[in-house]
Amino acid sequence: MSATAPQQRGTLTDTVIKELSRRIERQIYRPGDRMPSEQQLCKEFGVSRTVIREAVASIRLSGRLASKPGVGVFVVAPNESLIDILPGTSADNRAALHIMELRIGLEVEAAGLAAERRTPQDLADIVRAFDAFNAVNDDIKAAVDADYAFHLAIARASNNPHFAHLLESSIKDVMQDLKLKRMGKSPKTLAAYEKRTAREHGVIMTAIMRGDPTAARTAMYRHLNDSVDRYRRLLDETA
Repeated sequence: MSATAPQQRGTLTDTVIKELSRRIERQIYRPGDRMPSEQQLCKEFGVSRTVIREAVASIRLSGRLASKPGVGVFVVAPNESLIDILPGTSADNRAALHIMELRIGLEVEAAGLAAERRTPQDLADIVRAFDAFNAVNDDIKAAVDADYAFHLAIARASNNPHFAHLLESSIKDVMQDLKLKRMGKSPKTLAAYEKRTAREHGVIMTAIMRGDPTAARTAMYRHLNDSVDRYRRLLDETA
């Protein structure tokens, strides 16, 4: 891959995002409609499946598309932000604990399989998501989006489509948790949290790049289990 390839693909992805978003806004694709398949969109736009996947993932994060595993991607009606929640209540913490317990079962194994099965393109996608997360500055929504994108890239790198589908189908709950972790922090505390998260992401990514499934599973477990322990402590305090 040439040094300019990521930039070229990024430009293509932006083009596809703009056109698909335009069609959704003008209701060429109406709420409830199933989106054309990846194969159809690749043929129409003359781009790779990676470009189409990135474009659809970006629009899905905006809340205008929803994935139904085994069925397809559908247009949803405009609504409030997927991550517009009030932090700190017992209900929020319990919901966050539940999704974190699910994520551990899902993402720990996905990380191990990614270390075994990742392709050069998968690694490029993980590195790009890692770099995007590190480039975020003082923008909680951008950090949440980039954090989710990193974990989704790893799920896809497992090369078992069900891992990515399950993570995508849980996007609302995952995004709520990712925002909950960041809200209410002082700028200094938030900066320290993002720095620690980036460091843990780096450990996971390095293990996958080395092809070490045991290290990848261990790193992902440690990364996610910290949140499980935190939510359990918060629930104990409010019990």
